[in-house]
Amino acid sequence: MDLLEIKGRISVALVESIFRRAGFALAPPVALEASPRLGREDLIPDFQATLPGAPDEGARTPRVVEVRYRPQVGQYLLIEGQRGPHSLFAVAKRQWPTLFFVFVTDHPEPGRSCFQVVDLASWAAGAVTALDLHDHDGLRIFRQNVEEHEALLRRMFALLTGG
Repeated sequence: MDLLEIKGRISVALVESIFRRAGFALAPPVALEASPRLGREDLIPDFQATLPGAPDEGARTPRVVEVRYRPQVGQYLLIEGQRGPHSLFAVAKRQWPTLFFVFVTDHPEPGRSCFQVVDLASWAAGAVTALDLHDHDGLRIFRQNVEEHEALLRRMFALLTGG
């Protein structure tokens, strides 16, 4: 197992923890088609998240979440945006139209979070921009929750790299 794969697995665990602390119920994703293979990358979301609503609000619709570790999120999103209809986002939206991509990085751009989200439900082809996870209005995830997980992420990744 290489370092990127280890960071990827840690990223999934931390994002699951953020969602659980925010009150989401997590479950395995439910496949929409028999084959999850989408071409250049496999896309099987990591989990399904449901925010419990008040009894008078009825059941909330579950959303699927894909977590990806990327050392440079901004650069990755720029390249994917240039791929047009062949971008991971365009291909993924055909199979998972309400998917959340949560990108985790230990090198965020200044003023940005280590946890950033691209919501395919509101994404249209073209440029790809990510929101800091705590800035997504529909998720109700508090900044403190994210900041505590960022501190944990930085400590764990520093131990892995000896930094």
